[in-house]
Amino acid sequence: MLLRSSAAHAAPANWRDEVRGAWRATRRPVAHAASRAWRNAVTRRQLAELDDRMLADIGMTRAAILAEMDRFPWDDSPRRRQPRRDAAPSIWQRAGTMWRRHRSRQRIAELDARALKDIGVSFTDAEAEANKPFWRA
Repeated sequence: MLLRSSAAHAAPANWRDEVRGAWRATRRPVAHAASRAWRNAVTRRQLAELDDRMLADIGMTRAAILAEMDRFPWDDSPRRRQPRRDAAPSIWQRAGTMWRRHRSRQRIAELDARALKDIGVSFTDAEAEANKPFWRA
């Protein structure tokens, strides 16, 4: 027959304390996540109720609000910012634009009279466009 030691009798009490501690440690993050999800849902609903002028005042568009409404309430990761349309283009964007102009003007110069007539451009207009430098719009 096995005898129980005094440490074995104390184990159930320690086990209960561990379970309670684990429950408390788990309950806090779950409650915090639920609170954030609720806040997200309420904020998104309130944003949808704003008129276009108020949205413009805070720098949002109706399309951005509708896209935000489609997200799950617990999805609070930041969205990737879209580049601003009124921002100056980068040097790479400018180089790409110039390269596209150069290539399109080369292609216009290669067209014959029949192809120019098909697209509704006169020979003099095509010649003027083809002779423009690539940096001029």
